[in-house]
Amino acid sequence: MAKLNRSLDALIVPVLLPLILPVLLLHLAACAGIKTATGADAAGGDAAPRGVDAASSADRRAPDRDGPGQVIGTGPLGDAACASRSQQAERVQLDLYVMLDSSGSMDEPTANGQTKWMAAQAALTTFVQNPQSAGLGVGLQYFPLLRPNVPDTCETNPTCNGGTCGLQRACNSPTNPIACTTNASCPAGIACVRVGLCFGPAGDVIVCFPALPGYICNNDPTNPCLPLGGYCSNRDLCGPADYATPAVEVAVLPAAAPALVASLAQRIPDGLTPTGGALSGAITHAQAWGRSNPTHRVAVVLATDGFPTECTPLEIPDVAALASAAAAGTPPVSTFVIGVFAPAEQANARTNLDAIASAGGTGTAFLIDTSQNVTQGFVSALNAIRTVGLSCEYQVPVPPVDGGVPDYFAVNVQFTSGAGQTVTIGNVHDRAACSPTKGGWYYDVDPSTGATPRTINICPAACAPLQADPTGRVDILLGCTTVVIVP
Repeated sequence: MAKLNRSLDALIVPVLLPLILPVLLLHLAACAGIKTATGADAAGGDAAPRGVDAASSADRRAPDRDGPGQVIGTGPLGDAACASRSQQAERVQLDLYVMLDSSGSMDEPTANGQTKWMAAQAALTTFVQNPQSAGLGVGLQYFPLLRPNVPDTCETNPTCNGGTCGLQRACNSPTNPIACTTNASCPAGIACVRVGLCFGPAGDVIVCFPALPGYICNNDPTNPCLPLGGYCSNRDLCGPADYATPAVEVAVLPAAAPALVASLAQRIPDGLTPTGGALSGAITHAQAWGRSNPTHRVAVVLATDGFPTECTPLEIPDVAALASAAAAGTPPVSTFVIGVFAPAEQANARTNLDAIASAGGTGTAFLIDTSQNVTQGFVSALNAIRTVGLSCEYQVPVPPVDGGVPDYFAVNVQFTSGAGQTVTIGNVHDRAACSPTKGGWYYDVDPSTGATPRTINICPAACAPLQADPTGRVDILLGCTTVVIVP
């Protein structure tokens, strides 16, 4: 019934060096003699080797990036003799909370005869069982969630147990069959009539009207236009709190895969599309999960085949505002969007879903064409999200000293390409200081304020080559004065 209700309604660069070389002030950053204004070295003294010392970090202020001599090296950090410790960077754990559309329209067939729901099931099953997804955290919930003791169809309000029964009506005009509630909703002289169902020429079920006694389909007296049952307004849950509770809690793959696959196998498409409440609940859970797991990066994946049809917010700009607030929140939560639409719906879907993805900090939505291989397209979208979501965020190394913390102003980041070329990535103050050309890295919080950084974040311009070189590695060096980028 829901299906009929709605029918009415990377950059690839081989190594980092060619990216940074043309646009940065080039200078080899040796461990001694670089005059970054940090602590005792502000007077211009040599950058002596620094060990892991809790007290020294607390007394130090951020590098003065406006003074002379702060430059970024283009090669490795000298011989790194000043480094007290070096280790391969540990990427921040990525967790995805998937909010999957299971409305009635997901039962519609695709070009190969497979329904959209079957394609989504197969794609998610393939994704979570893929060895390349190992180490990824994945949780799952569906929308809509249905209220118990409310029938799937109705004729009168009392049968809805507190809701109203919405009967499907349309203006009785072959050229203008718009949805209506009364005759006043239709052009003059055209009645608002009940919508029904009958069998099409190929034996498929089609929409017909008017659904009144004596009206038949295809001039076949044995094929009457039967009234389409109404839909109870209170059947689908709207509250964000309902969607903030996962069907399958976020857990690490591959151990989490059996529970996710079993849940997908048990789900049956039904209901309408309360997108706003579903996304709001997903964000709520993702933020709570992020607060409980501060070293993780958490993102929401909204996968749908339609636009909001009920509950608030209903308008796309208001739904996008939810994603925008999440991306700017603490902790920040990005929103990825996957859409499954017929060819004729692609343009409208692009406009609407891109608005949500852009607001959620992920650029554009992944659109899948139902005339193509939907399962393959869905898997490709999930794989891309995994690659992009595994962003250049790394954990700040914990010193192997009781009570010790790193000297946050004696930390450096080096990238070694798969071809063996090593480059030092310079530090910038924060994300706002990143640029499309200079790259750089920054802490999640400013240590000069007394805050304790948890992650090292690589700017987008420097991150793209890292992501494009899966055989490369990132190392964190402790003990050498931090190399910074001059604004």
